[in-house]
Amino acid sequence: MLASPKGRIRPHRDDPTKEWRVRTGRPFRLQPAFKETTVIAQRTVHLDRHECMRLLQYQSFLGRVAFTADGVMQIAPVNYLADGTSLVFCSAAGGKLSALAGGAPAVFEVDESRAIDRSGWSVIVRGRAHEITDARELDYLRRGPLKSWAVSPSQHWIRIDIEEVSGVHIPAH
Repeated sequence: MLASPKGRIRPHRDDPTKEWRVRTGRPFRLQPAFKETTVIAQRTVHLDRHECMRLLQYQSFLGRVAFTADGVMQIAPVNYLADGTSLVFCSAAGGKLSALAGGAPAVFEVDESRAIDRSGWSVIVRGRAHEITDARELDYLRRGPLKSWAVSPSQHWIRIDIEEVSGVHIPAH
């Protein structure tokens, strides 16, 4: 038994870690001094380029682009399309566009996770970003399947040329 300002505390009769009660009968949780952890053997599987590109192209259409703007790292969610050599997304004028438009280095990440079986995957792309300015390509992109969630497709388009790609998969366990 532990003492508290309100009286004696006793563990729940079925599960001592579940709930604690004071004499008044009102439930509350007592935070343990440390959490028990289970060490799980490392189960990550490194993905080859082909599998990374398959996941990038067909399994996700929402990712995060990381870049530096005014000396500060930024991360922004974007929906995108990818082919075998690059990925494209739409952006409004301003911070993201001005930071990425002129060949700046960028990192792009997509992932998927399943909490129920503690599995998932992640793909990271590194490359240079630039604004797409070719009129024919812009016309094609604006009429294509990618519809930005945040900005009009008539806004600016950015391409990240894929220089390096890596990925990991955590199988269900």
